[in-house]
Amino acid sequence: MDLLNSPSGLVHRVRRWPRRLVISLAVVALVLVGARIALPFVVKKQINARLAAIPGYGGSVEAVGISLVRGAYRLERIGIFKIDGAARDPFFSAQDIDFSIAWRELFRGRMVSDIYVQKPELTFVAAGDASQKDLDRRWQEVIQDLFPLEITHLEVSEGMVRYQDLTKEPHVDVFIKNMHATAIGLRNRREESGEEFPAEILIEGDTIGGGKLRLFIAAEPLAEQPHFHLSATVDGVNLPDLNESMRAIANVDVSRGTFRLAAEMAGNDGGFQGYVKPFFEDLDFDSTEDKTKGVFDRLWENIVQGLAWVVKNKPRDQLATRIPFQGRFGDPKVGLWTTIANLFRHGFIRAFNPTVEGSLRAENVLPTGESADGRNVAETKDERPPPPTGEPKLRADDRVDAPTGRTNERPKR
Repeated sequence: MDLLNSPSGLVHRVRRWPRRLVISLAVVALVLVGARIALPFVVKKQINARLAAIPGYGGSVEAVGISLVRGAYRLERIGIFKIDGAARDPFFSAQDIDFSIAWRELFRGRMVSDIYVQKPELTFVAAGDASQKDLDRRWQEVIQDLFPLEITHLEVSEGMVRYQDLTKEPHVDVFIKNMHATAIGLRNRREESGEEFPAEILIEGDTIGGGKLRLFIAAEPLAEQPHFHLSATVDGVNLPDLNESMRAIANVDVSRGTFRLAAEMAGNDGGFQGYVKPFFEDLDFDSTEDKTKGVFDRLWENIVQGLAWVVKNKPRDQLATRIPFQGRFGDPKVGLWTTIANLFRHGFIRAFNPTVEGSLRAENVLPTGESADGRNVAETKDERPPPPTGEPKLRADDRVDAPTGRTNERPKR
């Protein structure tokens, strides 16, 4: 056997190296190993310090994982809470957030990232002055600090978004759970292809009452003013499960009924326009709690029940309307009289369809919220044309296998 190729030969060659070189290499190796071991703790300390510096909020990360091979790091069990005196109200939490370099884009000369978020929970609370409804520039700065690279693919699984209004009695508490969200094209520089909407977001989940939500947004993230097209549907909500919220908002409740919704909105140059079409089916206001209500509460509920019966579409056993709105951001205008007229139209003339019309185009929205072609947003268009932005790149079966960033089926580019 060749002496130099044997294990003992290798040791012999190393021994022939200058002693100073061997010591230097050993020191470098120890430094690298020590740095690798210390790196997660250093990053964790920096992240916790950054979260603690958010005005009015606090937060922490329990652990940080580093993968040098993937060019990734993972935040484990992150929690952010709203500080109100001695109280700590939950705001955001997640089991894992995995941030990695998108190698498929790196080979194309673009330094971008994939983010995978597992079991996040986001809670908005309205409680007088102590409110978590406002998201301002502070959070943009935090996200840029934690995820400095451009995000090309964002994946959320098993998420929950909750809204609570503690100023009303009983409290309003609505949520979306089992949420899956996918976003592509959230870039920090303009897309060379010149697409009107390079970013797309698809959100699906379960609502309170066992309903199904589907929300799709196509947008230009770098536009100076919001430039987007949004469509949403909600199906199969069991209304009795919303009784507490309905009592808090309208002082009524139901014993039976289902709820559906279709909505569409477009924005451009500071203006926006859209509509919401709520559908109430198989309604019954008789409740086992009616006997415990006060006289005026029962009277009000009887008035609502009578009005609902008058405008109800009897063949469909359905109460519905179309609520148009438009204006500038910060100055919305809702078509109240049109909404009332649409109640009667649905009941007696021509029923609306519980679908998205596809009647809005962002390029047709003026800065005032009016239509460039002169068409009134209050006008309905039940026939659904092809989507104004073309076929979406995102599909419901697009998924990312965390934490590798590999997709089962890649979005079209």
